Amino acid sequence: MSRSIAFERDPDGGWRSAEHAMCGFVPLRGGIADDPRSRIDLTGDNTVTLQSHQDQPFAPERLTGVLDQPRSEMWTGVTFARMESLEWMYLWLTCALPGGLRSMPAEQTAIDSGRITPMFRTGMAVPGDGELAYLAKRPGGHDSDGHELTETGVIGHGPHGGELAARVADEIRTWHRDFRHRDVRFEIPADGTDTSDPTRGRFFLDRPHHPITVVWQ
Repeated sequence: MSRSIAFERDPDGGWRSAEHAMCGFVPLRGGIADDPRSRIDLTGDNTVTLQSHQDQPFAPERLTGVLDQPRSEMWTGVTFARMESLEWMYLWLTCALPGGLRSMPAEQTAIDSGRITPMFRTGMAVPGDGELAYLAKRPGGHDSDGHELTETGVIGHGPHGGELAARVADEIRTWHRDFRHRDVRFEIPADGTDTSDPTRGRFFLDRPHHPITVVWQ
């Protein structure tokens, strides 16, 4: 998930975001923004693939056929309104989980057959060491105005798929409980160093050219 960020000078040094907006799944290209991607075939017939970026290395062969392994379901109790954006939950999971959050496009045939039940056709997934967890949804009742809600769930596959799904579900609940209604700020530290403190909603991403800190404030 790409974001466009306008930075301004911080009086204490470094830079901080003045404005930012989601750009969708737009790959960055050219020079220092180059972001080579690859797609890993999870099913052997390319009906479900997982997108990988250069800063998220892992052994793709360990995930081949993972969706054919036993399935675990975790439901979070966290709901969204029909047109409510999921971008901040996505960003939290990207920052909080070692494997990050990745795009997992699926062909309609894989969904119709029940092989995979993602939240959307372009699903979002977290890879592990031979296991995979992806986001799912189910009806979540109605809000006080009678509008339909959707509950977020996590489906895990693989040797430790249940454990990974539980970890992802816990992070979703943490974001919902403590950070859902906060604003997000992006910072470029003056000296290129910072520290992470997830309990305070602070994540330092040590990138090669311009390390960045993501802060829920």
